Amino acid sequence: MVKRSPRKCEAFVMHAHHDTTATYSDLFDRLSRLRPEDRVYKFSDEVVLGFPIVSSEKGGYFIQSVLGRSESALVLNTETGSTRENTLAKSEMLSHPTHLSVSPQKRRAAIEYSHRGPKAPMLAEAIEGILRENYTDLKEIGFSFAPVIRENFITEINAFGRIREAEIRVTRPNASWTDHYTELSDLAEQSGGDKVGLGVKAGRNETLKKNTGIVRVIKDVVRDKEPYLDDASVKGVRENETTETTVHAKKHVQHARSLVQTDEAGVPILNDIKAKLTQFLTTILG
Repeated sequence: MVKRSPRKCEAFVMHAHHDTTATYSDLFDRLSRLRPEDRVYKFSDEVVLGFPIVSSEKGGYFIQSVLGRSESALVLNTETGSTRENTLAKSEMLSHPTHLSVSPQKRRAAIEYSHRGPKAPMLAEAIEGILRENYTDLKEIGFSFAPVIRENFITEINAFGRIREAEIRVTRPNASWTDHYTELSDLAEQSGGDKVGLGVKAGRNETLKKNTGIVRVIKDVVRDKEPYLDDASVKGVRENETTETTVHAKKHVQHARSLVQTDEAGVPILNDIKAKLTQFLTTILG
């Protein structure tokens, strides 16, 4: 019996850096041409991520990822209250899926938010690791997903009457740090870093400025046409309020919610989740 379950899809920008002429389309073509058994990445003996499906679609790719963990496979019978062990083969793991659609040419991705499935940082690390392991010219590739933050995050910042504290963490943008300007670029470039963060607190009874310094940096990175924010937060007191509030960028990721057809176990039906992700990706691309 087919059920319907609410699903959230989130928007991300892709950033890759390497010393080859490979385009984003090339990277996903290479991923798709690998055998499924070669599209498996081990975080540890207990946590493994695989990409059973990497299929070429019009203008991009549809991908199914599964996160496997060595968990106890104990099955509960809700009628009798008894349990039994669901014995797995030596090479098997309990797994949970996450689906995504990507447009390599536009460097955008629509990723299903799955509570128990892999999230964007794990997906990026696995893609990076698999490409490194299977292609000698990509041994040094870096790959990441950066969330697309909605403008209402900046609206929330502008609503503060006093800003007591602000923090930002950015991921390395495409190609090199020098492709984009921020006050953090020089520090990261000189350090050879992949991510860099900065936090600033106001003096006692003082406020951080809304349009210069770290708050301006946060706004600029969020509004960049290829945003490379990893996360940011601003803490302060809104106009006409007395209680302190913290706003987080990751709570303002561009997203859409829809009802998706699932099987009895709650796993999305592939054609339906593909259609929903494709529809959202089309919206992102405008």
